[in-house]
Amino acid sequence: MPSMTKLDAVNSCLAAINEYRVTALDTNGTSIAAEAERYVDDSTRYLCAQGFPCNTIRSKAYTPAAGTLEVSLGSDVLRIRGSGPDQHRNLVMRGTKVYDADKGQYAMQDANPVYLDVAELLAFADLDPMLREQVAQHASQRFARRTTGSQMSDAYLSQELGLTDSIQPREGTFSSRPIFVQAQTQTQQQQ
Repeated sequence: MPSMTKLDAVNSCLAAINEYRVTALDTNGTSIAAEAERYVDDSTRYLCAQGFPCNTIRSKAYTPAAGTLEVSLGSDVLRIRGSGPDQHRNLVMRGTKVYDADKGQYAMQDANPVYLDVAELLAFADLDPMLREQVAQHASQRFARRTTGSQMSDAYLSQELGLTDSIQPREGTFSSRPIFVQAQTQTQQQQ
């Protein structure tokens, strides 16, 4: 079976509300298919931000800009976390720049590279086949909820999404509990 296309994902959204399939995308249009495509794009962004093996780059080096020592990220970066020699640092995204939350500043400590695990936004066609399926089901559920509000169809779509979600591996970098929760749990265990 060929891999799911973005058109297939849009048609999945339309099927969730008992609408007819379409034969072409209506990107930036005003039709119900264009609205479904926006839900597919939103779900792609949402799931890519969680960090999956297909869209996560580990220990990517970023060099701070000369003079300001600020690190700029690409517009396709959705989430970051310090890694390698910088894994102890609380580095977060603010806009398209790296912010050192521990120091309360954008400027890094020196001109040495900053190492980050990065979750990037990928185009639908570049996603892992199972992640495409998960995006389609996530978008279908959200689209049906906001369009029809049927409790029965929502229950069916939730079950389908749960099954797909249970078999899709996530990159441990971003799916693990936040650092402050881990530290709190370790402290409680030591007591």
